[in-house]
Amino acid sequence: MTRVGDVGRRLARGTGLLLESPARWFDVSTMSALVVRLAVPVGGLAFAGRVLERAPHLIYAVPVGWLWAAWAMSDTSAPPPPLSETPSGDVYAGEVLRVDRVEWGREGVTCTIHVVREEVNGP
Repeated sequence: MTRVGDVGRRLARGTGLLLESPARWFDVSTMSALVVRLAVPVGGLAFAGRVLERAPHLIYAVPVGWLWAAWAMSDTSAPPPPLSETPSGDVYAGEVLRVDRVEWGREGVTCTIHVVREEVNGP
């Protein structure tokens, strides 16, 4: 069962992401794109206002919509789950090899994997 604090943190994270996304929506390079991106929300708000004039009881859908959007947004922002098993140094291109030694570079970024060589006598 989820605790109330966990639910609150998740909704707060989702609300923050919902409020951050319009800032990225208006980050455009041309004036015509900015006009289009301004016209869409203004038209949506005008349409919602006209609907609410005819059916004022639909205002109760606003908090429900916010809860759903914040919950869904917090789900998409979650970090990916950890891998079930960390790959070891003996897996290379999907093949299991016997590793003799692994030499790491000075910065610790690169490594050279030395495999065990098997000598085969020719016919």
